[in-house]
Amino acid sequence: MLTKTIKLTAIIACALLPLATAFAQQSQTQTKQTESPWVDFQGFKGKIFDIKNREPRDLVQILQPLGSGFKGAILQHNSEYKTITVRDFPENIATIEEAIKRLDVPLPPKPPLPVFPDVEVFAYVLMASNDESAGATSPPVLTDVIKQLQATLNYKSYQLLTSIVHRTKFDNGNIQARGTADLPDKSLSCKYSLQIGNILPESRQSEFSRINLGTLDFYMEGVKDLETRPIPLGDTRISTRLSVRDGEKVVVGTASLRDKAVILVLMTRILK
Repeated sequence: MLTKTIKLTAIIACALLPLATAFAQQSQTQTKQTESPWVDFQGFKGKIFDIKNREPRDLVQILQPLGSGFKGAILQHNSEYKTITVRDFPENIATIEEAIKRLDVPLPPKPPLPVFPDVEVFAYVLMASNDESAGATSPPVLTDVIKQLQATLNYKSYQLLTSIVHRTKFDNGNIQARGTADLPDKSLSCKYSLQIGNILPESRQSEFSRINLGTLDFYMEGVKDLETRPIPLGDTRISTRLSVRDGEKVVVGTASLRDKAVILVLMTRILK
């Protein structure tokens, strides 16, 4: 009889065990659902900070590690009212307040944008030859350049074919020039084009003293006029990129044209 009673008790216990487990799990779920997201004591304080100089959103990202991280603590911004609201322990609020005082300061003034002056570009096209009767018809501004050319090149005379003067913006300026030109004795006529792009200062500081010419392309097509019939002399091109100082005269390049040579001299002047 005692054995039967023990077996019956064991069977009842096994049957009631799942019900007890389910009831315990249900009680834990209800406890979690009813548990408050706030702390269960009066240790938190709250404060609103007015932000005057910086963006509240940016400051909150910096201040976030200064909070306690305790459940119920708040650190949030309002961009419309430019405020930061803090709910935390008093010592954390005090730390955040000190950090805001250091961070919420006026931004340093931006340096003024440089004022770029205009720049004038002078291009001189010289025709060099061994014709001594051609004479020298170059402007005085090129006297020193021609002396250097005479010491370097094997030509007896240098004549100014044409000069080109353009004014443009110093900040990414461009020059385009086209035209026709003749030698003083009418022995040669030509068509030319000059294109200079990306005219920029070498340094964007207040003192501009050097100019970068990103692209330079000079093209010329010549014809020798013999009165009876013109003889084409072909064409020539000078292409390069260079950097020049303000007021400096530079021989950009030379190119052959039958028995003559075309020489391109460049000078720039910054209009301060």
